Parts: sequence; structure tokens; C-alpha cells
Amino acid sequence: MSENIHDVTGQGRTGADLLKQMEKIGLRGGGGGPYDPSVEQRVANLEKRMDRVETKLDTLNERVAEVSGKVSMLPGYPGIAIIMTIVGGALLVVSRLFPAGPPSP
Repeated sequence: MSENIHDVTGQGRTGADLLKQMEKIGLRGGGGGPYDPSVEQRVANLEKRMDRVETKLDTLNERVAEVSGKVSMLPGYPGIAIIMTIVGGALLVVSRLFPAGPPSP
């Protein structure tokens, strides 16, 4: 069992060293405690909730991909500059053709 234990602290301890330390502070492996039937029901409820979370995450991923596709189709700064130039030019032409002011008598 000690070969499956890895030291994530980076202190270079072996699995056997970690097991000895766990036994010294009162953490024993194994189990064998009293059977609790409510644990199975709680685990089943957690599994159902996780299924719902996974479904919602899948839906969210689809929506993010859709929005990402729409955003990638936007014109960007050069496109916006061209659009503004065209709109501004059109407004200038319209203002020259139809000057603002009272009609002449």
C-alpha cells in the first residue's frame, strides 16, 4: 500500500515514512468501522446532484461556445472605424443637401 502513497509536500518522504507518521498521530488506514446505511443514501443523493451539475455544465459550455462564435463575427476596431466613417460621411452629405435653418421666404 505504501507504494501508492505520494508525498505532495515536496519533502521527499517515502510512502512508508508517511504511513508511520499517520500511525503515530492516530490516523490509521483501512476502515472497518460500524456500518451506516444512511451513507449509501447520501452518496446516492450526491451522485444525482453531480449528474445535474454535469448537465448544467454541458449546457453552459454550449452557450459559451455559441456566444464565442457570435463575438468572433463582430467587426473589431478597424471595422468599427470604417462603419463610423461611412455613417459620418453620410451625415455630412445629408447636412449639405438639406441645410438646417428656417426656410427662405
